[in-house]
Amino acid sequence: MDPERVVDADELEQLAKLLIDRRQLAEQYYARACQLMGQSGANQLVTVLKWATDTAAELRKRAAIARAAEKGGDPFGALSTFGLTTAIAMISGQDRTRLRKGLKSLVTDSGKAGPEQRAQAVREFFGKLTAAERSWLAVDQPGLVGRLDGAPAKVRYAANRLLIERALAHEQRNLIELKTADSRNPQVKLLEQRMARMAEFLQPRMTGDGQLKPRQFLLFDPADDGRVAEVFGDLAKAKHVAVMVPGITNRLDNYIDISNDAKELIRDRWTGKDLANTAVITWLGYDTPEFGDSVLSAKAEAGAPALHSFRAGLEAAKGAKFALLAHSYGTLLSSKALQQGTPFDSVVFMGSPGLGPNVKSAADLKLAPGTQVFAMRAPGDVVSYTEAHGRDPAEMSDIQRLATGASSGHSEYYKPRNTGLINLQAILTEDRCVQTFVGSPRLDDEKLGASGVRVLVRELQSRVPQWKTAELAATFDPVIKDGLDGKTDPKTTINRAIQELRKSDLGGYLSAADVAEITGKALAAAGEPLAERAVMFTATRGAYPR
Repeated sequence: MDPERVVDADELEQLAKLLIDRRQLAEQYYARACQLMGQSGANQLVTVLKWATDTAAELRKRAAIARAAEKGGDPFGALSTFGLTTAIAMISGQDRTRLRKGLKSLVTDSGKAGPEQRAQAVREFFGKLTAAERSWLAVDQPGLVGRLDGAPAKVRYAANRLLIERALAHEQRNLIELKTADSRNPQVKLLEQRMARMAEFLQPRMTGDGQLKPRQFLLFDPADDGRVAEVFGDLAKAKHVAVMVPGITNRLDNYIDISNDAKELIRDRWTGKDLANTAVITWLGYDTPEFGDSVLSAKAEAGAPALHSFRAGLEAAKGAKFALLAHSYGTLLSSKALQQGTPFDSVVFMGSPGLGPNVKSAADLKLAPGTQVFAMRAPGDVVSYTEAHGRDPAEMSDIQRLATGASSGHSEYYKPRNTGLINLQAILTEDRCVQTFVGSPRLDDEKLGASGVRVLVRELQSRVPQWKTAELAATFDPVIKDGLDGKTDPKTTINRAIQELRKSDLGGYLSAADVAEITGKALAAAGEPLAERAVMFTATRGAYPR
């Protein structure tokens, strides 16, 4: 045995087996003694039998603890946090093999089934297990169980908590190594932010009425940018459930922004308490794009089936209503998921760059009868102005556009105590007393120069190869950020974009004449006379990349 190991799990289990074998022999002695001496004379053997049974159980429990400790985390703490049984030590080696094989077969056999059929197969599998078997699978196969749509929510909560503990320990080791090698490496800050989020995940959340509740995750995967799905509220009792789908540049390290929006959504504006019979879920279950590849639909197409599967696996109170609240690039992904048949009772698209070139109206989404569809576009939301993926749903005649109040730019739809948030809560709770948008529905009437941004994006989409989008993202990153934050108006955004384009490394794809043409079209669409721009082209032509 390794001298550094205090406990050997295999040896403990061997001792437990030995005691059980001897107990069986003692039972035979007890039966024989009863025949020869009577029950009163054989009672002394009862003490031996009880001791053997209790000691064997304790040895198996300690063996399970030792094995779990080798993998990291606190499995028994994760189980008890969500009220699951910790009596997993009595799961025999034969039963463990059966459970592992059963879970593997379930995943393999249902892999080609539709989301609803797959989720139902998972429910049936777990429904046949004992409480101890469900708990054992959560700690033995947390990476699989934690993301398994259709598995009991509390079992997934426990599995993902264990994964978070292990990931945090792993990141801590990585950070030490990184700082030792190069303390000024920019990855140090990113790692520290990721670790901060994970540490927060392990701390309880303060509810609106002052109670401390453990944080509940239906998905946790720290790989790459990270994927997370968190539940706020009691999903099992919820009659109203919202699934929030965020957009570009959302990652594990900055997940705090999404969670803050969820807290605002579930908070009653009058009492400050969490809304009754309500659950809010943040679904960061796909690889969100950065600025450059946000003009491509690939990540939305890849993420849509995951959203469909996630929704199929959700269970709430009987008759619960589900609302889909999609923002930014998340509206494109949600559009594709809805077209695949993902069921929601109401849908809200916020700050949308378009729902796909094939979606001209809500009818194109092929929703179930009675599904309510809404849209929001705040003044100065540059993402909506681009229409990079089709028509803005806020301008579709069969979609009800809602007021956004004091929100502006791209990121204030969940602004506290504001009309936009009040509207979202009304849809979530089926209040239906929503405040609709009043004014011209035309995008270009809302913001002078908005059409110029749209032209600029379309020109770049048509002229720059998709594989150059990373360079395009690096070029426009500061410009887009200021536009999204409402720091610049559309015409200023266009001018800054062109200036950055001139200095960029895209000269092989955009000649001086190309840049001049793009500039002219964009600024003309934004309301700038072409004659004035022609003077600028002549004066600055030499500055364009060649």
